[in-house]
Amino acid sequence: MIKKIFLIFSASFLLILLGIFLYFHKYQNLPEFAFSLLPEARIPAKNEKMIIFAPHADDETLGLGGFMAKAIQNGAEVIVVLVTNGDGHRFSSMEEFRKIYPNSQDYIQSGYTRQEEAKKALGILGVKSENIYFLGYPDLGIKELLDKNWLTPYQSPYTKQSSSPYNNSFHQNVSYTGENLQNDILAIIQKYQPEMVVTTLPQDIHPDHRATGNFVRKAVEKLSEPKPKIAFYLIHFRHFPNPKGWHKDRLLTPPMKLIKPYEFSKISLDQKTLDLKEKAFLEYKSQLKSPFLKKLMISFLRQNELLFVPKS
Repeated sequence: MIKKIFLIFSASFLLILLGIFLYFHKYQNLPEFAFSLLPEARIPAKNEKMIIFAPHADDETLGLGGFMAKAIQNGAEVIVVLVTNGDGHRFSSMEEFRKIYPNSQDYIQSGYTRQEEAKKALGILGVKSENIYFLGYPDLGIKELLDKNWLTPYQSPYTKQSSSPYNNSFHQNVSYTGENLQNDILAIIQKYQPEMVVTTLPQDIHPDHRATGNFVRKAVEKLSEPKPKIAFYLIHFRHFPNPKGWHKDRLLTPPMKLIKPYEFSKISLDQKTLDLKEKAFLEYKSQLKSPFLKKLMISFLRQNELLFVPKS
């Protein structure tokens, strides 16, 4: 009898282990039932400064729209730096100009459209217009600046430019080199002396996001003490967010693959903050016209946001 009970117990235990393995194999994210184990991220306080670096206009709102709104309501100063103007998105340019083959000027104008959307979205969240910076670097070219074009200018295959054509870039006519981008990032951080810097995760599978994270991380490492705290947010990763689509009542849980290098923390969003974030991200009309992008974007309207802090 004891042997039979032992066999039943062992079989049940193995089935539970198999279920857990299959769950993580399929979803690879922290299960929602374990979400309560995540600590709440600290919201920047009054008179503190936080700089958000985003590869493209919309990443900052999707990843941290609620966090920015809560920090501003808390009395903190939030600065947003957009590394590119998202001027390499073919679908958006095709739709905007009703052309199968947009030309270089169309792509540049598309970049200005993204800028206006960003100003409106960030204004809704409470970010001051003078705290929004457009660096003007090439969309889908940031990895090249990091890996190959540190000193030699990179030419965008979309705008056909090797320097910023935008009249409101942080440095007008800046050449597309990694050294220039690194210097611009450093200049803005040194100008504000923030307590916190947040950017896209270096493990993000989008090359612009991955490279932006590495550029900012390297810039912070170059600073003298006291250095600002650095944290990351995630947009593109396998099985993340899961499930995709409208699930405003669900939780955003982190990929378990990232548990080794990072400490996870959550930013819980009340209904008012969630509504504000939704209102802001709906300003990115050019991106929402793409069915693929829309499905991804609406996936970030959840009960929380996530911060990833490197383990010391």
